[in-house]
Amino acid sequence: MTTAPPLVPGIPAEHQPATGSAPGWPLVLYFHHVHPDVRHYTALSPDEFERGMEQVLERFDPYDPADLLADGGPRRPERPTVLVTFDDGYRDNATHARDILDRLGVRAVFFVCTGMLGRRSTRPREDYLTYEACDRLAREGHLIGAHTRTHPHLDRVPAADGRAQTLGSLDDIRERYGPSPARLFAYPYGGVPDQPYLPDDVLAFGTVRSPAVAWTADPQRIRRTYLPSGAADTWAGLVRHWRSGWDGPTALPARPVPTASEGEER
Repeated sequence: MTTAPPLVPGIPAEHQPATGSAPGWPLVLYFHHVHPDVRHYTALSPDEFERGMEQVLERFDPYDPADLLADGGPRRPERPTVLVTFDDGYRDNATHARDILDRLGVRAVFFVCTGMLGRRSTRPREDYLTYEACDRLAREGHLIGAHTRTHPHLDRVPAADGRAQTLGSLDDIRERYGPSPARLFAYPYGGVPDQPYLPDDVLAFGTVRSPAVAWTADPQRIRRTYLPSGAADTWAGLVRHWRSGWDGPTALPARPVPTASEGEER
């Protein structure tokens, strides 16, 4: 029997995390920060991140990011799996998230803004990885993907600017990491322009603003979802619901679960 997807109060309908992936395709989670002091709807403290990922991994095996780059397109798993992704390229992804991922046996995709790498600040929201830190992540089996150069709203900027931001970041990744990782992209703010400006072989990830359809049907608008910050009491229900979606879509009306807060993605 199918169950209704849980609603997290305080989050607008278009940002609700309950819808996971198309049946039989990897659940894809996105985070921005793993930091004790950042408040953001996809930012968790290190303890929260580890606890949340442990709950996810009770029902999903890790999806190997290398399978995204298989000949003939991404490999479709035979069992429920989860792909972990991070956006923007913040320094805390290496200083806090990396060790937790290692303990849990998870390899992730880090979608970085290539024009911001190396910027340092005492403010975590303005403190970015260096290319050297990205190199270390890549050596350890993680993938570095493109997320534009400076994080504009691609669905709001002139087409020439969007094309330069998109293709420029793919070129930056290709120059540093080779042609295979340059086939991965994530849209800032989840905003997909009418013309994504992407080569046909690029696999591109949105956010909860993208529909949950088979990757083969729409490989440049892949849906991702998240563990909502400040709502740890909803995670178990979300994970159960995501897992039930592996076998088929749910069809019943949504029902509420306890509270959380929402902010615009960065």
